Amino acid sequence: MKILLVYPNIVESPKDISHGLAIISAVLKKEKHQVKLIDTSFGLSDSQILKSAKSFSPDLIAFTTATNDFEYACHIAKIFKKNFKVPIIAGGFHPTIAPEEAINQECFDIVCIGEGELTISELVSSLKKGKISTKIKNLWFKIKEKGKTRIIKNPIRPLIQDLDSLPFADRNLFDYKKYLDWNHGTASFVSTRGCPFKCSYCINHFLAKMYCDKGKYVRFRSINNLLREITQVIKDFPQIKLIEFYDDTFTLDEARIKQFCSRYKKEIGLPFNINARVNAVNPEMFKLLKQAGCVRVSIGIESGDEFIRNKILKRNMSDKQIIEVFKEAREAGLKTYAFNMIGIPFETKFSIKKTIDLNRKCQPDYVGVSIFNAFKGTEIYELCLKKNWLRKNYSSSYFRDSNIKHPNFSISQLRRIRNSFGFRVFIGYNPIRAIVDLIDKNLSQFNLYIFIRSKLIEKLRLLK
Repeated sequence: MKILLVYPNIVESPKDISHGLAIISAVLKKEKHQVKLIDTSFGLSDSQILKSAKSFSPDLIAFTTATNDFEYACHIAKIFKKNFKVPIIAGGFHPTIAPEEAINQECFDIVCIGEGELTISELVSSLKKGKISTKIKNLWFKIKEKGKTRIIKNPIRPLIQDLDSLPFADRNLFDYKKYLDWNHGTASFVSTRGCPFKCSYCINHFLAKMYCDKGKYVRFRSINNLLREITQVIKDFPQIKLIEFYDDTFTLDEARIKQFCSRYKKEIGLPFNINARVNAVNPEMFKLLKQAGCVRVSIGIESGDEFIRNKILKRNMSDKQIIEVFKEAREAGLKTYAFNMIGIPFETKFSIKKTIDLNRKCQPDYVGVSIFNAFKGTEIYELCLKKNWLRKNYSSSYFRDSNIKHPNFSISQLRRIRNSFGFRVFIGYNPIRAIVDLIDKNLSQFNLYIFIRSKLIEKLRLLK
């Protein structure tokens, strides 16, 4: 069978492959199916997309889509619907949290809810036999009979408990060298699935409830499995200079971190970055990670206003905890990156000032700031819906737009605050880093990025 996978990615930067699609591709190729990808990460015209699809002549078209790129996914699917008489399936985060919306789109025939690896394997096997079974778990089918449409809603299957049973992500599906060039030689990996925390703006809480009787929600790949994949990818792509772990919280299991650190430096040896959480890390872990080759740890501050952070976002951490963890990371010799959001419900200019002040106290080496968006399936989405704060359309960017009508800010005000955030944080103790950080956040999509950045740093150092 010939399966066309579609990654309708519109995120400006950083750009990364879809690990979900890459694993699905590996599953399908293992079963001797032909797989082709249409990836819009670096820009494709409608005519280029259609030409690529026609040259492949697929038996099935499968999309992965998050909320921000859902409208673009629908746009591409409509083009395919006019030109192909094959089933079109949508999976990924948005169809999982909003299956009714996805299946009601004329362009989609099937919706996949939750994990797709076993599901699409079963679907393709069914299609190969000549008639699709409409009893496959995780799938909703749109069936048209006698001029009427009915929806078949199958239950979800248990979660995949043994992540090691899955094949390694098929990076060759993508133009992976282009991704490595874009990200300056950084290769990303995911070693866990699920998150135990209940932040009001994240869909993990929704997914954990959805899977409450379907197996353990937080699952870990073995260190042996993870290191084997990294070794293989480095062998295939020797230009890799840095490893980045995209797990929401890499440090959830201290015993696992100790095992990882005891082996990584000897078996891999490349520097790496991780994401951590204030209440899921400690000084000993920081020291072990540093010894193993960790360069930078990214930590969520999100808001400097404790009411916003803990009552609205439900982060459950104090200013003191946050400041202390950044200090501990610095003392261990690690660079730090602070995640922040602005435009959060109930936020004011004074709240944002508190966020800037807390960042100053934490003294991160880098700051990231996004404009808040509320996603279906989250607690905070329901709050915004109740308050009539939701806009009609989804936002297409975490950095330039929002899907909520904030009573205290316009979108243009939030953009201005976001664009000056780095200056406001760093001007007190590191003005050079402030300018570089601003460029990192706003100019990284341009080809001249590296040149401008390096020249500016050089000139600022001469002036210092």
